[in-house]
Amino acid sequence: MNINCFKKGGLICLLAWLMLHTTNAHAAEKILQASKYIQSSDADVAMGLYRLFEEAKKNNYTKIEFQKGTYHVYSDHAFEKYCFISNHDSGPRKIAFSILGFKNLEIDGGGAEFIMHGLVIPVAIENSTNITIRNLFFNFDRPTHSELKVAAVDDKNNTIDFEIGNQYPYEIRNGQLIFLKYGYEHNLENAVYWDAEKRAVAYQSRLLTPINKILQKSVVSNIDSEKLLYPIDTNSPAYKFRGTENSLVAQQLKPGLVRISGIKETLPKPGWILVAKGLNGNNRLAPGVRLLDSENILVNNVTVHHASGMGLIAEGCTNVTLDAFRVVPKAGDGRMLSTNADATHFVGCRGKVLMQNCKFENQLDDATNIHGTYLEVTDISKKTVGARIGHFQQVNYNFGRPGDSVVAVNPKVDAKPLAKLTIKKVEVINPRYYQITFNEDVPQQVLKGFYLENIQAYPEVEIRNCEIINNRARGLLISTPKKVIIENNVISSMMAGVQCPNEFTFWYESGYVKDLTIRNNKFLDNTYGNPKPSPVINVLAASEKGNYIHDRIVIENNTFLNYSSCILLAEHVKDLKFINNTITYSGNYPISTEAPVISMVGVGEADIRNNKYDSRFTKFIASNASAKTIKNDNNESIEKGR
Repeated sequence: MNINCFKKGGLICLLAWLMLHTTNAHAAEKILQASKYIQSSDADVAMGLYRLFEEAKKNNYTKIEFQKGTYHVYSDHAFEKYCFISNHDSGPRKIAFSILGFKNLEIDGGGAEFIMHGLVIPVAIENSTNITIRNLFFNFDRPTHSELKVAAVDDKNNTIDFEIGNQYPYEIRNGQLIFLKYGYEHNLENAVYWDAEKRAVAYQSRLLTPINKILQKSVVSNIDSEKLLYPIDTNSPAYKFRGTENSLVAQQLKPGLVRISGIKETLPKPGWILVAKGLNGNNRLAPGVRLLDSENILVNNVTVHHASGMGLIAEGCTNVTLDAFRVVPKAGDGRMLSTNADATHFVGCRGKVLMQNCKFENQLDDATNIHGTYLEVTDISKKTVGARIGHFQQVNYNFGRPGDSVVAVNPKVDAKPLAKLTIKKVEVINPRYYQITFNEDVPQQVLKGFYLENIQAYPEVEIRNCEIINNRARGLLISTPKKVIIENNVISSMMAGVQCPNEFTFWYESGYVKDLTIRNNKFLDNTYGNPKPSPVINVLAASEKGNYIHDRIVIENNTFLNYSSCILLAEHVKDLKFINNTITYSGNYPISTEAPVISMVGVGEADIRNNKYDSRFTKFIASNASAKTIKNDNNESIEKGR
């Protein structure tokens, strides 16, 4: 703007300048109306959506506007591509909103609801930049899991009668109850009981699951005749179920009423709901929203009522914001469950992950899990390392980019880095085996069996003003060394409310915390689904040497309204602060007081002061706490009812 013009013309000149630039901004915005391709009266909008996004990309539209209404998407005519999706099952997947290779696009759903028929990923955003998607609802006509109501329990004969609604077609095949879905099927594996009155996982439900008895040995011959040169993934479906037989036997009493025998001795209560999704390898098929190798993504006012996997998963993305993103069952659907896995999941992301004003309810796994991924070293030659993906649901993971810093760790000891290298190139020989060439020679101390960790593929994290309730598993799993703030949330999960894991054996998920703040949150009855009380905040570290794995953790001004006194476990933390927290008994489940409020293992300095705790929780700090320095001041035991 010409400053002399402003001085001479005053307000008139300023208004003219604003009008000119506002007009130019609107002129630059190219809006495509979705109604050109789809109408809510269409029986199937799958092909229309494909053409819509095809035109938007070809002609560089900056905004797509939908009209409010209900739209149906059938998998038969939906766009398809082969998808390797972290923590999901791989394979050809149908996609409704195919946002692939876009730049500078806003999608405004206008409150439209899209109902999927069959296995469909509602939204896939891949290799795209500056994408906003808002004001949309996604659901499925039939859930990809199954829900069975406990009609009767026979303690003497150890059987359960289940009522099965019309949403869940089934057949009994060779004595097995099989649920029939659109394009696949599942049995009663991976099942969890829910309390229908509380609409939450049933109290101590892990005592009742898996529902079958200890699996019995099948007849196996010549199993050792196969000589293996390389290790196998015993978690993959090809190996996990070898040598076992299912103990469950189904008998139909009448249509919609099935008796199951061979049940585990601990039985549920009539009225509870059994939620089942079937065998691993065929039960995490299609997330609600997939983000891959994209940058500057905003998901605003979007609801996922159901998905055959996670509500949203982001892989290799930079700067992701979820504002008012919801994973919740739809009222009136008659379903206990929202998604078959985590509400959200972030792997190998960078920049910043911001979640605010979100609601995650009744999903079958964590509210979020933020981590990296280890690769196992299988062979070494000077500057090049052969490395293997450990878990079958992480194949084809984008481990790193040229210039990224990578460290090696010895999983038999702990997560401390032993060497630092810089990536020159990554060759994906096959989805499970990579050749990684570094700029430097690989040090002699790095051996086969060591793990590689990309220390740049982690984001900063802020989680604010979110509600996380009634889900299976944990609330927040945090494994990033960047700054993390968890603030002003309500958290109630059947396992830990916040967990900082450090493990090498199952998922091969890398990470730890260096600067974690947990403040002003309300933790309402966590860990109630476990067989015995466990920590609401669970900071774990695999460490044989006693090294500090986690650096600084601050837990302050939180309210813990819990059935159990077990609030915090901190392992191998250098600097721990637990300040101004209030811990009281909730009254919702039988009280448990045997565990100390705070337990520590291998902690450096602990600042524990100005906390108030229920007088019935008699042990405040574990007697064998191993912190080198403990500042324990002004902690007050308060009487019942205060």
